[in-house]
Amino acid sequence: MARDRRERPLRTGLRRVLEVTVCGVLPALTLVTMLAIGWSDDSLSADFHHEIYPQAEEMLAGRNPYPPPDFDPTVAPNFIWPPLVAFGLSPLTVLPAGAADLVMVGLGLACFALTLRLAGVRDWRVYGVVALWPQVAGEMRVSHLTAPLSLLVVLAWRSRDARTGAGIWLGIATAAKFFVWPLGVWLASRRRPRAVLTAAAIAGASLLLVLPFTPLVDYVRTLLQLGRGFDQDSYTLFALLVQSGSSEAAGRAAVLVAGALLLWATWRYRSLTLAVAAALTLSPIVWLDYFALALVPLALARPRLSWIWFLPLATWGLRGAGLGIGDPSEITRQLIVFAIVFAVAFGGEPDRLRAPRPSHA
Repeated sequence: MARDRRERPLRTGLRRVLEVTVCGVLPALTLVTMLAIGWSDDSLSADFHHEIYPQAEEMLAGRNPYPPPDFDPTVAPNFIWPPLVAFGLSPLTVLPAGAADLVMVGLGLACFALTLRLAGVRDWRVYGVVALWPQVAGEMRVSHLTAPLSLLVVLAWRSRDARTGAGIWLGIATAAKFFVWPLGVWLASRRRPRAVLTAAAIAGASLLLVLPFTPLVDYVRTLLQLGRGFDQDSYTLFALLVQSGSSEAAGRAAVLVAGALLLWATWRYRSLTLAVAAALTLSPIVWLDYFALALVPLALARPRLSWIWFLPLATWGLRGAGLGIGDPSEITRQLIVFAIVFAVAFGGEPDRLRAPRPSHA
């Protein structure tokens, strides 16, 4: 008995040291290392630096930054960001590009932290483990706006019962990154027609901002051209099937079936988790950092540290974005890991409809 009393403080102390090391020191070292590497090889906030920042400068000067619909998207940079993004981040153009890159990194980390906070996470260890996710650390290198998108999604969830509040946040999110449109199905499943109409109005109105620069039909064709350029170099079911030898037609059919099932289940269970999964399934381009959106439903379902928060660490070593992404084994690893993450999040998702129990005669 006395021996147990002596060993208990020792075990507690060792556990505390391990927690601080894994959830505090290691994430800090990882982020500092990623920051140093990005600064040294000019890859820090790469998409913001090479695309959003110069596109915003062009649009502020009244010049058309958008390429013709038949452009080659594999030759970067691509000035194809929605106008709301370019105009929204245009205040950063008063800073030198390098300084603006650092601001974007800080904003991204702040958005991720605030997302967890608004989702109800009070366990400091979760923040540390999330900073270790390659999807989160990678967002710092590319600035695909996944961080502010996560914040907008959690704000939509928090205002889900308001008449129009969720629609405002979702409309801004869709205007910034169109692939999150399946969250409109989730909002519609909650019988919030005004919010759905608000979201659609904001997203639609944002498209009109391209008209001073290019016809709307040309901009849509440009986005479709972008999707065709990278859809086989993404962490998607389509890329997995095509890289494994299936035809493009079979791959697109599989994606449509999987997406339709997820949308039906989103409506059936009124599930934010399944809506996010549907968005990632149906998007033609999904790179590594896009999966950081999974932290929103996971935080709602598991606000305290558990094994599932460590699972995304199994995707370290995968390339983040660009041509030649992954091979079938790497894409499979990414999809399996986050299929498990979404399954756990769905199982513990608050405020979703539960399946009715079968009745027995």
